[in-house]
Amino acid sequence: MKILFLGETYRADAQTWIKGIESASGVKIQTKELPKSGSRISRVFQAFSFFLNLFFSKETYDITLAERATSYGFFSLLVNSKIRVVAQQGITDAFPEVGFAGWYKRIFQRAIYTRADLIHAWGYVMTYAMLESGAAPAKIKVLPKGLNLDNFAFYPETENRKHTAIVTRSLFDIYRHEEILEAIFILKNLGILLDCIMIGTGEREETLKEKTIHLGLQEHIKWIGRIPNDELPNYLGQAQIYIAVPETEGVSASLFEAMACGCFPIVTDLPANRAFIRHGENGLLVPVGKPNLLANEIAKYLMNSKSFRKGIIENRGFIERNCDLKRNMSSFYQTYQTLVNQK
Repeated sequence: MKILFLGETYRADAQTWIKGIESASGVKIQTKELPKSGSRISRVFQAFSFFLNLFFSKETYDITLAERATSYGFFSLLVNSKIRVVAQQGITDAFPEVGFAGWYKRIFQRAIYTRADLIHAWGYVMTYAMLESGAAPAKIKVLPKGLNLDNFAFYPETENRKHTAIVTRSLFDIYRHEEILEAIFILKNLGILLDCIMIGTGEREETLKEKTIHLGLQEHIKWIGRIPNDELPNYLGQAQIYIAVPETEGVSASLFEAMACGCFPIVTDLPANRAFIRHGENGLLVPVGKPNLLANEIAKYLMNSKSFRKGIIENRGFIERNCDLKRNMSSFYQTYQTLVNQK
């Protein structure tokens, strides 16, 4: 059995998928990806070179796994493979949904979804964009990738954790870290001190660190940078609140990781999050672009955390029932094998 993975292998989501299938199959997966640095022009040339290398390659594969329909999913059409499996990353991979970019990305998305043998939806909220792009319902498999539940253990509540938050999203515009810093600043002015652990790197890193200094939050914000995913549970165990306020969201593995470790989720009020979070019970939902309202919701939790304990425990139960990595990856690989045998 020969398996190829097309995607950004440095990403935790990709590593989870690769390692999970390697464990379930006993097969070492080959990987191919574009360089992740360089100017816009150089990236265009790199993409064209990548396209040609795939097109003229004489290698054949039984299974090709591709992450994100509008990039590596589209590239997978060039691979000589018995079956192609593509995973959507967001609520739709045709983002932004307007303008020229939205137009051509919808074309790419339709091209792969009408030709793929299997399409991964990590949650039902992702299926709408798939169906609109021509995906056959029978080709969509709805199931999260899952977590190593031995590693992502449930941490009991402590007084120290109560006043510590964690943010685990990359430092890019879409994740709106500035609003989180502004909310923490608002809380500080109200006499509510909240520490925050920031995990990840990205193009906004220097700007965000400068803003931290400007707001006088140096003592409260701890910048960790990118870490191996295996180290993440140790940091989640130090925080009791998980904050994520992106303007768009698919099914967030970061949210599941936080829920598994007992962090209380305060996240954007989006369809993808509403699928898992009941406002005021097992988490709190906030609008995009409203740091004052985010601060209010954080304060609501801090002042009444005991009333949310049941929801936090329910979150762990949901993860154990639905997000066991070994069980879910075994299900994925069995599906792949069935498709290969049918070819």
